[in-house]
Amino acid sequence: MEVFKYDELRVKKIDEFMKKLIEAKNSSEKVKIYKEYEEDVLNITPLDIFYLSFYQNDTELSIAEIKESANRFVNVFHKGIAKYASFGEHPLFKELLEESRRMENHLAKFKPYYKKDIILSKRKELIEIFEKANSFELKFQKFENIIFPNLEKYLPSTKPLEVLWELHDDSKDLLNKILNLLNSETTKEEDLIKEIGNYHYLIFGINQKEELILLPVMKQLLSEEEHSRIYNECLSIGFVFNKKYLEKIKIEDEIKDVGFFTSKTGKMDFKQLVLMLNNLPLDITYVDKDDKVIYYNESKNRHFPRTPSVIGREVKNCHPPKSVKIVEDLIDDFKNNKKDFEEFWINFKGKVLYIAYYALRDDQGNYQGVLEASQDISRFINLEGEKRLVDSD
Repeated sequence: MEVFKYDELRVKKIDEFMKKLIEAKNSSEKVKIYKEYEEDVLNITPLDIFYLSFYQNDTELSIAEIKESANRFVNVFHKGIAKYASFGEHPLFKELLEESRRMENHLAKFKPYYKKDIILSKRKELIEIFEKANSFELKFQKFENIIFPNLEKYLPSTKPLEVLWELHDDSKDLLNKILNLLNSETTKEEDLIKEIGNYHYLIFGINQKEELILLPVMKQLLSEEEHSRIYNECLSIGFVFNKKYLEKIKIEDEIKDVGFFTSKTGKMDFKQLVLMLNNLPLDITYVDKDDKVIYYNESKNRHFPRTPSVIGREVKNCHPPKSVKIVEDLIDDFKNNKKDFEEFWINFKGKVLYIAYYALRDDQGNYQGVLEASQDISRFINLEGEKRLVDSD
């Protein structure tokens, strides 16, 4: 595959092209604009996209506005960027591409029922198809928690990643809407057909953006060792509809269990410390005073995915775009001594999760970060009376 580079002059011209194209009043004007910039458009690289002013972190466009034009510009740039969609034999790219094809093949199963006067009579078959599509979440988790943080270290802007994350959320919302329509006796046929079509288009669009933009950039910017580490982390989450056994790639472990942890209340070696932290009945994450994730424990039944790739990541990038403002406001309150604690509880995958945030301060009261702790409290809610240690036999 040809090595592609960021070209400042080309990006400037494509910025001009995009602005003029959006402002164009009719088709003939759009054709004229395209011909004026055709050479630059045909020579665009996937990496150029991350330097376009439309997609910078300080862009005046909202994520909703970027989403609205995203598919149009991917189609306009398709001929230029498609030539970089070649990935070699590394299992990371092989498995990600095969996963996308399996997702698309699964969605093709609804086509025989996607007809007027038939679709509502095939609710049972369609519910089964779309309930299984919930497992697409595995793919989204790998990108949000592994691939995105590895790319963020090298890219000038995270905005395209934020847009893709919001498309993930859109697809989950739309899937729930379709399932609700299928389970409702008052659903109109045209509404169901419309939303299923939207979902199909959305999933194919996500896959296309990954394969034409994200994966080529990852292939270029990251080393083979980084690809292998990402692959090993992906195995911990899994691949959609994968039935074959996938073996980890052997990489030398950089972590050395040496030395001791010592405090006023005790001393233990680091193996003991890790053992203790990983067996707490809590998922904990430590975000330091600079808003970077520096630690999470590996509890046995973690509720939200965490991977080694999030270490060093800005905490705002660990959340969906729609949640970022809430997270930033909470941290600001901690930093400004307006709060020391916040809590909430949610119903999540059949469990009741209690989630708490604690401001961490040193002996002088200086802010040192945030501790997030979450716990499944389902079994505690209905406890009555008491049970003593002597009653355990």
